[in-house]
Amino acid sequence: MSKHQSDSSEQQEAEAFLLKSLGDELGLSFDTSATIPVSTLVQPDAVDPVNKVVVEIYARVGAVKGAQLHKIKGDILKLALIEKELGPSWRKILCFASHDAAKYVQGKSWVAEAARVFGVEIYVMALSSEQKDKVLAAQERQRMVNPNL
Repeated sequence: MSKHQSDSSEQQEAEAFLLKSLGDELGLSFDTSATIPVSTLVQPDAVDPVNKVVVEIYARVGAVKGAQLHKIKGDILKLALIEKELGPSWRKILCFASHDAAKYVQGKSWVAEAARVFGVEIYVMALSSEQKDKVLAAQERQRMVNPNL
């Protein structure tokens, strides 16, 4: 049985791998079901409540496109809200699966400047070649095109 075009199980698997790699590199232990106690419910991808670290993860291989650009902007805002409400002792991380995807929050764009101003750390963790191939295949399957054009 083939997967539905929008199935994201490959990215979810890759995100779990990226989170474990990030945790191993930084000596952190993440909880993916934790919420942050701010004025409204905030559900980041992962939290290490003991070390006060909050993470958003992107398993995209290649440059981010379309709605992904807006999601990253929203996640920077989410991380800034967490810091505003809980204090600057919280570490804020965006973790990417590729340098091409991370470029969106690096360099000279206003989004990159916002990440710097809000103290959002950028990490790129490598996927295994097998995981990278799975994510690339999923991205191709998920590619939305207008058939009328």
